[in-house]
Order: sequence, then structure tokens, then C-alpha cells
Amino acid sequence: MPAELTIRAATPDDDVDQVFDLLWQLAPADDRPAREALVAAWRGLHAQPGRELLLARLGPRLVGTLDTVVVPNLTHGARPFMLVENVVVDRAARRRGVAGALMRAAVDRAHHTGCYKIQLLSNRSRVEAHRFYESAGFTPSATGYRRYL
Repeated sequence: MPAELTIRAATPDDDVDQVFDLLWQLAPADDRPAREALVAAWRGLHAQPGRELLLARLGPRLVGTLDTVVVPNLTHGARPFMLVENVVVDRAARRRGVAGALMRAAVDRAHHTGCYKIQLLSNRSRVEAHRFYESAGFTPSATGYRRYL
């Protein structure tokens, strides 16, 4: 019998190391932060208004993340917008509906909080991810810029 897929918001009691291990699949060249820095960032994430990290589990196993932030806004009728970051599905769990379930949960949250749009960026080399985003109703519609510090 296949494991049940569940999506829920992360809580401060979740295992930050387990979450980070999964996120590391997105940026494996990054240095692992010191434990104190990781825990401080975890606390900060949970303290930030409008922030919700969605976790996907297949049975007891963490297999996906999608980070959301609902941002207050002065345009578009003062309706907020949502930013999406750190969409990761464990390599062993891909093509099992995990990313789709995470994205549907994010879209539901955006509707529930009155957002007028959801915005995300993706590295131009991630062609497979782009196909997924388009299948989820996203349109490549802007030129994005980044400045890493």
C-alpha cells in the first residue's frame, strides 16, 4: 500500500536538520551553516508575519518543501501578494504528485489571504521545473533580476 501524502505548515517543533537536509538538494554547493545559525534562521522564519513553510510527507518521510510569504501591498486595491521560494521535492519522491500538492496548498493560502498574485523565480537552467510551473498555471511574464550579496 503506498504511503499517504500529507501537506502541512511547518512548526517550530519540526526537525530543522531534516528540513535543511531536504533543502540542500536545491543548492548542494552551499556550505552547511553552523547549527546555531540554522536554529536562529528557523526561529526567525516562524516569527516572521505572513511566512509559512509548507512541508510534504509521504507517510512519515519528509519529501517536499515550499516556502511562502504573504507581503502587504499598497497597490492593486491594497491586496497582498505571495512570494514562493525553495520548492524542493526529494529526488526519490519526484513524479508522485508532491510538487503539485504543495503548489495547490500555496494557491489555496494565497486565495484565503486575499492575494492578487503569486510570484516566484526559478533559475533559467531548471527547464523541468519551468514545465511544472507552467502546468500549475504560472506564466513566464517578467524579466527577473537578482543581485547576490
